[in-house]
Amino acid sequence: MATILMILIIAFWPRLITLAASRFNLLNTLGPVFLCYLSGLLFSFPLKSWGADMTLSADVSSVLVLIGMPLILFSADLPALKKLARPMIISFGMNTAAVIIVAVAAFFIFKEIAPDAHYISGMLIGTYTGGTPNMIAIGHGLGASTEQILLLQTSDMIGGGIYFFMLLSIFPGMMKKILPEYSYTGKADMEEASRYAEAFSGKKQSVKPLKYFLTRLCLVLISVICVAVALGIGLLLPSNYGNTGLAKLGEHTAVIMIIVTTLGILLSFVKKIRYAPGSYSSGQYFLLMFSVAMGLCFDLSAVSGALLMLCMLLVIQFGTVLVHIVLARLAKIDYHTMIITSTAGVFGPAFIIPVAKALKNDEVILPGILCGILGYAIGNYLGIGIGAFLKLFL
Repeated sequence: MATILMILIIAFWPRLITLAASRFNLLNTLGPVFLCYLSGLLFSFPLKSWGADMTLSADVSSVLVLIGMPLILFSADLPALKKLARPMIISFGMNTAAVIIVAVAAFFIFKEIAPDAHYISGMLIGTYTGGTPNMIAIGHGLGASTEQILLLQTSDMIGGGIYFFMLLSIFPGMMKKILPEYSYTGKADMEEASRYAEAFSGKKQSVKPLKYFLTRLCLVLISVICVAVALGIGLLLPSNYGNTGLAKLGEHTAVIMIIVTTLGILLSFVKKIRYAPGSYSSGQYFLLMFSVAMGLCFDLSAVSGALLMLCMLLVIQFGTVLVHIVLARLAKIDYHTMIITSTAGVFGPAFIIPVAKALKNDEVILPGILCGILGYAIGNYLGIGIGAFLKLFL
């Protein structure tokens, strides 16, 4: 009975969290992902005492993140990237190069005192190229523990909160003194920007409820098929340790995650899938369920390493911003473009509009969201690839 209750909590609690976050500013500031982790941790105490099978929670979380990632990527409108102006592409490329340089450097600085430094660097490369979904997917792909993913997410909330406050307050004025002015073109495509913003806001799109539900159900089924294909390929791969079945799949988790990511991107080129309402929000819901399941498995003894992880995150996050500024200065990138592409990399599409409003520039909303979409697409490849490479140096 306790195990059934645990499954019901994983399935339905995120819905209550999202409703509460939409009504209360404090909960919205903390974020649904963190709240799902925290509530999962709190639920774990009574569930364990009642005899719930907590190992099942870990197995369920692995499936949830695999299903969620393609759903996130289905709405990635990669063909629209051709609309990006050259400075925007260059600046986003600089952000990506900056996070790779700084994260690799941080790995070599911290590896002697942080045995999980390659996990942290890999996850943050994906996070500061794409967003939180990439952090979760990369952590799972690299084999990071529940505790590592949760603590890094909590650390990112602290570091990200500081940087986001700066973006909305003092940062634009600082960058105005360092980088060139933005040249206005009068080409703010607010209609298309609003469509993307709605897709990445997590809000229900304006379609009939039944059609919306059936569309989401179809998208989930397509995502499940992607996962089944990836798992099938994983079973066909040779094992280095003579493993079979689930043990063999665990050995190839990184490859499976890359395959799932690739299938999600390929299917995003199918217009009916890309423009289907609810894809991104459905993927986010699976990641929220994953967060609850991970919270249920969390080991409190791991909290002792949280301060070191926070230090490494702050070095990577603000080091990335600093290197990006230097590169933008050398390339004469204007400060609006630098700020909006940094926002796209560090936070993802959902944070573009408030930063653009702080800059009083609607023209950068659509390009910023498109850069965030690109980040989601490439984040897993970079994070898993570089994280696995850095492991060789341990």
